[in-house]
Amino acid sequence: MITLLKVAISALTSFLYMNIFKLSKIRKMPERERVFKSRRLLKKLSKRMLKSAQITLEVVYIDKMAIDQLNLDDGIVFVSNHQSNIDIPVIVVGLNMPVGFVAKKEMESWPFYSTWMKLSNCIFLDRSNPREGIKSIKKAVDIVKDGYPTVIFPEGERSTDGKVKKFKKGSFKLALDADGIIIPLTVDGTFSVQKRGEKKINSKKKVKLTVGKPLKLKEMDKNLKNTLNDYVQKTIESEM
Repeated sequence: MITLLKVAISALTSFLYMNIFKLSKIRKMPERERVFKSRRLLKKLSKRMLKSAQITLEVVYIDKMAIDQLNLDDGIVFVSNHQSNIDIPVIVVGLNMPVGFVAKKEMESWPFYSTWMKLSNCIFLDRSNPREGIKSIKKAVDIVKDGYPTVIFPEGERSTDGKVKKFKKGSFKLALDADGIIIPLTVDGTFSVQKRGEKKINSKKKVKLTVGKPLKLKEMDKNLKNTLNDYVQKTIESEM
């Protein structure tokens, strides 16, 4: 519980600083400047959180050159497995690219987080309401096409045992409709930091983030697109 308290205090003090000294100025910025400035601030916050939890993060690129050659306007969607609440700061810190998230609807009511996630063009997805869910995905498609890389967790919820759950086919509508690029992400080790349903955060753990090869949907065979959820899931599982 001591580690949880340290992480909570770190996040709270960072948010207070951001709200007092940064918020009003950032809200007045043009959209693109606002979004990326907000994402950079969230990265600083995430670094402090991981440091407070004494997490050692290893980042492995399968093909870093291919990632470095991408343009934000290519329509980039990162697809990741989901082990823990710690996944989000791990991904934000581990990637060189500033990313937003398709997050669960409940996060829209979280103090501080909600404000900065909205400023950074994150999308809140209500999985219990199909109609609203479709609207959210359409909005996310526009965000991706406008050059804002976005992360989605196709399992729909955190793992209960650390193993990868079935990837929902509907989650890939974002990438398919954007007709851009999918980059698989494998998060390994965050389950041991904080399990689903537990408040306790276990410190001094090692976490590995593997960034897979870009998958260009424009060049992809139609049959593969039809089974894209299974293909990406197997790709991610192979790196664990």
